[in-house]
Amino acid sequence: MLKTAKRFFCLEGIDGSGKSTQLDLLKSALEERGFSCLKIREPGGVEISERIRGLLLDPAFKGRMSDKAELLLYNAARAQLIHEVIEPALAEGKVVLADRFSWSTYAYQGFGRSLGAEEVQHLTEITCGGCLPELTLVMDIDVARGRARMEKRGGEPDRLEQEKADFFERVRQGYLEASRKYPEAVVAIDADRTPEDIQREVLQLVLSRLT
Repeated sequence: MLKTAKRFFCLEGIDGSGKSTQLDLLKSALEERGFSCLKIREPGGVEISERIRGLLLDPAFKGRMSDKAELLLYNAARAQLIHEVIEPALAEGKVVLADRFSWSTYAYQGFGRSLGAEEVQHLTEITCGGCLPELTLVMDIDVARGRARMEKRGGEPDRLEQEKADFFERVRQGYLEASRKYPEAVVAIDADRTPEDIQREVLQLVLSRLT
C-alpha cells in the first residue's frame, strides 16, 4: 500500500492530453465550493526546482544528459518542492493540486527511458516519503492525437517534447501500468472527449475524496 497525503491531488498525462487545462478547471470548481487550493507544477515551483527545470528541459542538452542524471534531477527538484511548499500547504489544510508529480517519473523515466519501474519507485519513496498524492488522474490519450494537439499549439518544443513517438508510447504504457498496479491511487481517464465531459468526471472523483 502506498503512503499518500490527504488533500493532495495530481493530474498526469503525455503532452497534449489536456491535463493543464483540466487542472485549472478543477481549481476553479473547488474554490467555488469553498476549498482553499494551491496549484503547483513539476518540475519547478520554487527557485531551486525552477533552476533544475531549466536544465532538464533545455534542448541544448538533448543527447548529452544521461538518463540516470535526468532521473535524479527530477527527484531533487521534487524533494525541494515538497520541503518548501507542499508539506507546509497541507499542514495549513489547503488542497494541493499538482500539474505532474511522481507518476511522471514512473512513466517517463521508468518506462520511457527503460530505467525500470521498481528502481524508480524505490527512489520515489526516498524522495517523497509519505508525501504522495492520494489520487492521481491520468489523462489518457492516443500518442498521435496528443502530438497533433502539441503541433497545433505551436512553439519551440523542449528537450523532452522532442522525443520520438515510440518514447511517448512507452510513457503512455507506463501510466496505464500504474493505474493497473496502484488502482487506489492512480485512475486513468479517457481524455479524448469534450473538456466538459472530462471535467465532470475529474471533479466527481476528487470530491469523493474530499467529502
